Amino acid sequence: MARTFLGKVGFILANVVVMVILHGNSRQFWPKIPWLSLRNESIREHCRLLFNTLAVVTAGQAALGKLPRERVLPRLVVLAALPVSLPLLILFGQKVLRLEGAAAERYNLGLVPLLPIGAMVLEDVFVPHREVRGERGEAE
Repeated sequence: MARTFLGKVGFILANVVVMVILHGNSRQFWPKIPWLSLRNESIREHCRLLFNTLAVVTAGQAALGKLPRERVLPRLVVLAALPVSLPLLILFGQKVLRLEGAAAERYNLGLVPLLPIGAMVLEDVFVPHREVRGERGEAE
C-alpha cells in the first residue's frame, strides 16, 4: 500500500517537474528542448506539451522498469484522452467560469498538478484488478 502511494506521488511529481522543464518561458535558465518544449502559448501547443510530458515520464518509467505490464494499455489510453480533454478544461475556465487575468493564471497553474492526478486516476480505472483471495486461498 505504501509502495503504491509513493509510486503515485512519484508519478505526479515527475509529471510536474517535466512539465515545468518542457514549458519554457523567458526566465528559465536552460534551453528549450527541440520537438518537446512549448513553441507558443496556444491551446494546441499546451495539449502537445501535456502529451509530451506524459510520454517522457512514461518512457522514463519504462526505462527504469517501473511501468508494470498491466499498466501499458491504460497508460496509452491516458496519453490519448488527457491531452484531448485539456481544451475543454481551459475553455471551461474561460467561458463558463469567466476567469480573466490573475484568476485565469491561477486556474491554469492549478491544472499543472491536477492533470497528473487525473491521469493517475484515469489509469487506475482502466487497470484490470487482480482477484482478491480469502484466508484459505479461495476466490471471494
